[in-house]
Amino acid sequence: MHDLDINQYVSDIQTEWYDSIVGHELNNYLKQYKCDTSYYGITAFVSNTTETYLGNPHVDMRFDKNGTPSIIKSRLNVLILGNPADNMFWWDTMRYGDNRMVDSPYKDLNGVGYISKSVPGNTMRERWDYLSRPTMIANNILAPSAFVRTDCAHTVTCSPGPRLILTVALNKSIKELADVTQR
Repeated sequence: MHDLDINQYVSDIQTEWYDSIVGHELNNYLKQYKCDTSYYGITAFVSNTTETYLGNPHVDMRFDKNGTPSIIKSRLNVLILGNPADNMFWWDTMRYGDNRMVDSPYKDLNGVGYISKSVPGNTMRERWDYLSRPTMIANNILAPSAFVRTDCAHTVTCSPGPRLILTVALNKSIKELADVTQR
């Protein structure tokens, strides 16, 4: 599994995304929800495994240039390639800021270090075991796109083979998105 998020939040690459046909299409679609792509940009996640990938439970965050975190409450995920029936899991019992989360050091593309918070465990399996039973499981949600909750621990299992997801991080919760459409 390879997360392109950190590599794609570079201003030149984001300008390319925004000016592309896909960027215009996503921005126009998100206007009906009063969202835009400027919160953290348009990014892609790609993987290509030979066996089922368990998924790494995590809480989505973004960091400004000073390393200050902000919660990514939800994402619009568009499945370009892969199995839409792959299961997605959520643990509502673990959110960013939970005192059980542990410090994890990272470096950005410029080599600047910052600390994020992670679900305890050194491996994906240890994180799954720590969190225990998911509070919600869904499949077939990316057929071909969905708004997904990312403000609590979550992950997706990936079937063998290539997978490509185009994604937009949002500062609105699923409830806030639903409220906009019900007005």
